[in-house]
Amino acid sequence: MGSKLHRLGVHLTLAALVAGLLACAGGAFAAAAPTPLMTYITGLTTSPSVWVALADGSSPKSLGPGSSALISPSGSEVAAVSIEKQTNAWTLSLYPTLAGTTASATIIPKRPQPMNLLAWSPDSTLILVTVGTSPAELMLVNTTTEQSHAIATGVIYGASFAPGGSDDVVFARAKLNKTAVNIYLTTAAGTNTRQLTHDGRSENPLWGPSGIVYSRETPRAKSPYPELELWLMNGDGSGARQLTNLQVKPPLEGLIAVACSANGQHLLANLVGPPGSNSAEPYAVDLSGKKPVWRDATGQSSGYIGDAISADGRTILATKGTASDLKALSVETFPWSGGKPTTVVKQGGYASWNR
Repeated sequence: MGSKLHRLGVHLTLAALVAGLLACAGGAFAAAAPTPLMTYITGLTTSPSVWVALADGSSPKSLGPGSSALISPSGSEVAAVSIEKQTNAWTLSLYPTLAGTTASATIIPKRPQPMNLLAWSPDSTLILVTVGTSPAELMLVNTTTEQSHAIATGVIYGASFAPGGSDDVVFARAKLNKTAVNIYLTTAAGTNTRQLTHDGRSENPLWGPSGIVYSRETPRAKSPYPELELWLMNGDGSGARQLTNLQVKPPLEGLIAVACSANGQHLLANLVGPPGSNSAEPYAVDLSGKKPVWRDATGQSSGYIGDAISADGRTILATKGTASDLKALSVETFPWSGGKPTTVVKQGGYASWNR
């Protein structure tokens, strides 16, 4: 149980610290929502703030308070979680990105439990967010009606929307005070829920065009933390197969899927570090051939957190630095094939984009 709680803590920490617009560029932003935009967080040690900019970091604009944020696939809105220092209350808000649009809207107001943003639906109308930790509610937020409801409860280890237009959701859950964690499939209403895995060791699902990628635990002798390798199964739970065999040594744990390209052939994952290390490293997993090929995406061994990948799979978005030194964070992009990174935000981190 300690290992699962640690990884949940890492996921929440990354997302909570993380888990385009300007009048001078208003014409470009107002013309078409598909303009590639990026959101990121600044002031993490003082007053965390959400910013939006073009995908290359230019034309930045402050949207409002927030310690984590995700931009919608359409680029028209940014979902952001903020924490009120005086009351330690958490709030989920929506910020518009386009010139001339309406003001921000509070979707889930002031909760005492932590909130963790997980995903937007492909059509930019729904959001997945957890409220609480152990137990947590997996909430589905409708941005059109500004209503939300719980679709699952328990200790949640990730959730993702189906890549098509069904609005189905895949999520990983452990029952309270239980160590077994499995992956489930449900509808946007939280109905017809069914269990996809039964091994008690499957978590952090990411649903892409190739199927559901997830992390599967392998127990290790002389270590309380199991090894995490990536597996892939069909959307109905069939055809499960192992993708990676990294065989990392303790205290490193293993891989957690972050994002995939539009064709599902380029997968971005993070190698999760030991408890208390606040470290991760992006890994590129190539699924285009008969056998998966994986490698350290930056070649730096540590010091980066993979945030997102472009739809064409050619570019990786990452935060340089660790949670132990928030002042030194920067946002960088680098080619999928490897090469010199480009700094797009000098002071900021935990980015997302619709590129």
